[in-house]
Amino acid sequence: MKEDFDCNQHKEYYNNLRTTYYQFNKRIATTDYTPLQNEKSDSHYYYETSFTRIPIKPLLITDTTLSALLAMSFEHSHILLNENTYYIKDIRDVKDTLFNTIVFQLGTPPLKTKEHSRTIMNRYFSKRPINYQTVQSIGKSLGFHHRCPFVSGYQIFVPEKGSSNDSTSWYGLHHALDAVEDKKGNSIHVYFRDGHELKLLISARSFNEQVERSAKLSFLQQNVIDEIVGLLHFTHTPQFTDELNIVQRRVKASTFLSVLSPIESLINYLTIYRANESLETILGEGNPYIDEIREDFSLSLKFKPTYFHD
Repeated sequence: MKEDFDCNQHKEYYNNLRTTYYQFNKRIATTDYTPLQNEKSDSHYYYETSFTRIPIKPLLITDTTLSALLAMSFEHSHILLNENTYYIKDIRDVKDTLFNTIVFQLGTPPLKTKEHSRTIMNRYFSKRPINYQTVQSIGKSLGFHHRCPFVSGYQIFVPEKGSSNDSTSWYGLHHALDAVEDKKGNSIHVYFRDGHELKLLISARSFNEQVERSAKLSFLQQNVIDEIVGLLHFTHTPQFTDELNIVQRRVKASTFLSVLSPIESLINYLTIYRANESLETILGEGNPYIDEIREDFSLSLKFKPTYFHD
């Protein structure tokens, strides 16, 4: 699916951007060209063709410049975000346009679509190693109950307002280099890579709070990764790498079957498993109501990874 989206977007980019390329034909005489025998042509030349791409000028993204930005944007039926995306703006309430979302990416003109930003973001979340619901659960454990940033490795997107049940705009802090407060306008100007500028109608306090939240989630995520990677030295035995042990041979055997579960499934299962233990501790193992309560999360217990089976 991702490959299809990328292919379609690249084709549309090419068809739209070909007018922004200049083509030069340079006529060059050849000095050591030897004509074939009986050749009647007197013109011994060849041509070199080169393409020069016009760079994208820095954009000023505000409500005032939105009309001009829409005019220069390329229309897409569906949009797949990538590592160059730095702003997804919800424009459902903007009059005089049929589009619902405009997306800004480094190195290319903006993209406009009739898709809602919620649809675009859900598509993006589904392709990441950890989905947004899992990040929100981690955020709640840190006290982030509203407008939780989405942190997935290097990429960080922050919602401008609560996104639980509706579309909203998202700005990418992974491309933000600086921010300056506008006290008179009760807003903040965010400066991205390549000189792009975004005017956010939020207070400096709110923006700085989201930067702090993103930093904590990013640090926690990296710390977990470092801890897991750090466990390798307990099992890695390089002096015996030439001869596999019985477990390593079993894992590599063609008859070995296992279930690969996404990390969010493991986290969800562990959370529910701990909740089950708490129920037994609080209500007692033989409590008649415990089974009724368990039905609310029996689906997750049923589809737990195979290596958690007794």
